[in-house]
Amino acid sequence: MSYGIRRLAAGAISVLALLAFSASAMAARPSTSGWGEFDSAHFAVHYPPTGSLADAQTISSNLEAAYSTEVGSWGFNPPVSDGDSRVDAYIQDTGGHLGESIRDNPAPPTTSGYIVIDPAAIADPETAAHELFHILQYAIYSHGAKFLKEGTAEWAGANVARGTSWLFAYWGSPEQPLDCIPTSPCGTSDLSYSRWIFFDYLSEQYGPGIVKEIFEKAAALSAADDPATDIQAVDQVLAAHGSSLTQAFNGFTAANAGATYSFPGLAGSGKLPHAAASFYTGAANGTLPVSALTIDHLASNYVYFRSGDPHVSSAGCGAATLNLSVDLPAGSASVPSVSDAFGVDALSVSGSTASISVPWTNCTGSLVALGLPNPGSTAADDGKQFVVHASLTLTPAKLRATAAPHITVTLPKLASVARNRPFLRFNIRSSGRGTLLVLLKSHYVRGSFSLKHGLNRLKLHLPRGFRGGRHQLVLTAFSTTGQRGQTLKRHVRIHLRGRPAPAGAAAKKPQRYAA
Repeated sequence: MSYGIRRLAAGAISVLALLAFSASAMAARPSTSGWGEFDSAHFAVHYPPTGSLADAQTISSNLEAAYSTEVGSWGFNPPVSDGDSRVDAYIQDTGGHLGESIRDNPAPPTTSGYIVIDPAAIADPETAAHELFHILQYAIYSHGAKFLKEGTAEWAGANVARGTSWLFAYWGSPEQPLDCIPTSPCGTSDLSYSRWIFFDYLSEQYGPGIVKEIFEKAAALSAADDPATDIQAVDQVLAAHGSSLTQAFNGFTAANAGATYSFPGLAGSGKLPHAAASFYTGAANGTLPVSALTIDHLASNYVYFRSGDPHVSSAGCGAATLNLSVDLPAGSASVPSVSDAFGVDALSVSGSTASISVPWTNCTGSLVALGLPNPGSTAADDGKQFVVHASLTLTPAKLRATAAPHITVTLPKLASVARNRPFLRFNIRSSGRGTLLVLLKSHYVRGSFSLKHGLNRLKLHLPRGFRGGRHQLVLTAFSTTGQRGQTLKRHVRIHLRGRPAPAGAAAKKPQRYAA
């Protein structure tokens, strides 16, 4: 059978675009009567009369580059021979997919295979790398659950091409179990490809060879297409590295909360995993509403805490402590974590309670992400309840106020701003921690930002209907205890890119395409 995939558009969590990769069962190879062929060291690329030699050379180049990385650098086994020294690749309409990989014999644990590339994907290096990785999988173990086969193939394609349009897809539905069983929402919505980020996390911790080890262990366990056995293979491989799936999943949840990846685009993107709950912590001492969250096995929820109160001025605000505690399910090995501007920290676990106190403020502009992992690995671990408690304790003002930091601003004289994402970006260099209040006078647009020592890259959201032109920006620094500092005034000319939306036009809905 053929596996279809709906690939997410790069940089968007909810926008769907079409791609299909597959690890397919036995199928007749395309008839190549009258076709041309281009041979390279490891591939024979066949192209129809409607294609061209240049197309075949492009695909061959992409496949050879992928081979150099996946076999040459990562150490995966070469493909099983189909009778000669080259893997066959065919340029052919795949019926809406961008690529397919097809086993010559679906029964044995290893087999040769061939690749089909849709004309729409001729120049796509990620498609070539993804499909080649399926062929390399077949040389170790041709079976496996979909989350493993497609998750690792997309991991390979992403790392060879240094990009993937599944970049943030997992973050859109972190509440769905990692193993993505066919009857689950993940399985029915075909998000198994989004599991690439878990294998990227493992490869960043242990090197790319760990993915090969997982396939070898799945073969040793005769995992077939059972997700539970593949999960067992992952756990046993991690145990050989002195860890476990439980520890890795706790760490994976923390990495997602803090976007602590080296993969291009994940860190510093400003994207966050989907929030199960979100709160402002307020301007006064108090207890926040309790959140009771139900989490299934190998899934996570995220709760976000934003400082201050957007309806209250931050002038005179100061330091505080955010106290967090989580009631864990009985017997759970979960280790929640928090991420803020200063890093990622695990909560301290005592019995069935995890807790942490975070240096905080009642000024607006700060964010803490709380990641709640359920590292249980079976369906028996589904439906576990995690209860989150939070409170704010203000730090009494010192008799001697902390001095406001000294700031300098870097602002372009002409700022080009996308009309559909109207953010004015600017940089503030600060001599210490504090708060920055910003006023764009012509529209009375206000913003409050938490400052750290050194360079702060900030962006001010501009309202709907904002007009370009020359504007004055007024910036005032405050200390962490509310001491007012210098005020800077700068002029900027703002140019809005893109056409304005027609009056009354409705936002386009994400489009889903059939595989």
